[in-house]
Amino acid sequence: MATFAPSPSRPPARRRWLIIALTVVAVVVAIVAVTGINRARMSFEERTAQAFTVGDCVVVPSAAPNVVRAARASCAVDPSYTIGATTTASGSCPSAEYQQFPASAADAPTATLCLVPNLVADHCYQLEMPVGVVKRADCAAAPKGSAAGVLVQVTQRLDVRDQGACPTESGHFAWPYPAPARTYCTQTLS
Repeated sequence: MATFAPSPSRPPARRRWLIIALTVVAVVVAIVAVTGINRARMSFEERTAQAFTVGDCVVVPSAAPNVVRAARASCAVDPSYTIGATTTASGSCPSAEYQQFPASAADAPTATLCLVPNLVADHCYQLEMPVGVVKRADCAAAPKGSAAGVLVQVTQRLDVRDQGACPTESGHFAWPYPAPARTYCTQTLS
């Protein structure tokens, strides 16, 4: 009687099923891992985006150029910002009067904030360019170099939105904001 031996190019059926089963398990493990990583990333982004609400105060340190990241702070910190609104689905603030950091310079949650500076009358601030971060400054010290920014002094802080409330002399400007209603009268020093 002749014995039948499996062909060397074809694995036995049992071995073939084992290879198929291991391949399926590997694919399932990879899918679960990728799904878990995406859920964790999305969950972190959602938590971060929801960390700020309208009315909260934040600080925006400018440790490095073009790296802007808001952090919750007391409204008594000088300078700070009050969150007046958040961006619409198109990524813009409901009013052009709000200060908004561009997505190219800010992290995702910070780029969605429509901010009102929280400044003190008679204090001076340096507006860093090109991003626009506000830093407390010495009124007698002019920024060094054109890239350093603009030095302004807040001459008056009003808790109303009134473009016409400030002097109209050369170098004087009104910074009105819709919510919270606020107007800063400023004088550009350099």
